[in-house]
Amino acid sequence: MKSSKTEVVKIQEAVDLLQALYTVQELGGLQFAKRVAANIKSIEEKLRPLDDTMRPSKEFEEFAKIIQEVQGDEEKIKEFEEQNSHLVDERKSQIAAVEKLLQDDIDVNLTNIPDSALPRTINAKQLKGLERLII
Repeated sequence: MKSSKTEVVKIQEAVDLLQALYTVQELGGLQFAKRVAANIKSIEEKLRPLDDTMRPSKEFEEFAKIIQEVQGDEEKIKEFEEQNSHLVDERKSQIAAVEKLLQDDIDVNLTNIPDSALPRTINAKQLKGLERLII
């Protein structure tokens, strides 16, 4: 498969492109499918190290489960949040760090998708999400 190139993109752009690829991965066409699969693999490999950075701590996950269980009881939610303010603060800091990280650059090997490989069933929204890849 030809027409691949390494591009420098913002991590957020890579995440957005991966989402766009996920939305079209079930469309028909062998050449299209091969290129979509190659791009998904390439982007996922580059983003995999970020999973640990974005994953909430086990303690926060347990806290979130408790909050879900008492959903609707604002008084209990507020009480749990106050009792576990350190977890809430840690998670807010983590989210802020991830938001900052999403603006960093990353090198990604992208495989172009020729116009001729596009399936006839692709819609405008899907096409827009793949603009960077279409030649």
